[in-house]
Amino acid sequence: MNKRIKFSIGIIFVLIGIIIMGYLFRLDRFGSSKISWVDCIKINNSIYYSSYVREIVEGTLIDEKIGEVRFNISEKVTNDRYRFRNGDATFLKEKTEIYSLKSEDKAIAVKIDDKYYIYNTYP
Repeated sequence: MNKRIKFSIGIIFVLIGIIIMGYLFRLDRFGSSKISWVDCIKINNSIYYSSYVREIVEGTLIDEKIGEVRFNISEKVTNDRYRFRNGDATFLKEKTEIYSLKSEDKAIAVKIDDKYYIYNTYP
C-alpha cells in the first residue's frame, strides 16, 4: 500500500480513539457543564427552599417585606462553583418581593402574581 494511504488510515484510527476516549472519560468536565438547580433563595444569610410544587400561603400569615430578589442565578450563571449571595435566587425573577411570616421564623414567602408562596429552611 501507498505510504500516504497508510498514514491517512493511521490518522483516522487516532481520531476515532480520541473521540472514544473523550466519551469514556467525559472530557466536558473540564469545560462548561450543565448545572441542575434547586428552587431556592438566599436572604439574611439563610437559604430557603421551595417544595417541588410551590405551596400557597394565606395573605393573613404575611408579616413584612424583608427584601427582593436581586439576581437570578439559573439565567446568568454557568460556573458550578458560584457561591450564593444575599438576594440570589435560582428561578425567581429579579425584583420578586420577599416577606417574613408572622408565625414562622424558619420560612419566608415570595410574592408571585399577587399570590404568596412559602420557602422553608432545612436543618
